[in-house]
Amino acid sequence: MTGVIMEKWLEKWLPFVAKSPEAQVAWLVRVLRKNILSPAEITPYIRLLLEPDDLEIKARIAACLRRLDAGICERLTAAAEIYDLPKLFAMLPAITTEQAMIALAKVPPPYEKNSAQVQDRLFHAVYNQSPERFSEAVDRLRQHGQAPAGFDQAHARFLDLLEDEKLLSALYPKARAKMEPDLESLL
Repeated sequence: MTGVIMEKWLEKWLPFVAKSPEAQVAWLVRVLRKNILSPAEITPYIRLLLEPDDLEIKARIAACLRRLDAGICERLTAAAEIYDLPKLFAMLPAITTEQAMIALAKVPPPYEKNSAQVQDRLFHAVYNQSPERFSEAVDRLRQHGQAPAGFDQAHARFLDLLEDEKLLSALYPKARAKMEPDLESLL
């Protein structure tokens, strides 16, 4: 097989495996624009994209994600699992209120033993991206009746955590509060 034929064959039959991060993002964008796969079918590919441990690869993925338009980012947010959203949001330059609403409306699966921690981590990821968008999304979810069951309790717990962080940083000013998401720790 020649190189061109092999590349086309890989593009058709192995759309995600063994591609560069840039090619993986381009494939996801193409699939999202053409509605080839459902969000549930795209979810594993998003997980694979966000999985690498190499900082250089993470930086390359983040650079690709920063160039995407808001509509594609919303569809990526909708297709991603609740566990992957903090990683995704750490790589995006900014989020829209719609993206925040989509993320905050997600609930941990029923088998999750630490569902409160999973929701807190998600809330923190959205809040760290934009406190204003976080507040707008919470208000709009409540106004439109789209808030999932247990949302008010999770939101109240998260606000308590934020207050605790502020109190601790006031009591111990030399201790470094981790307000900005660290790409290494989230990924």
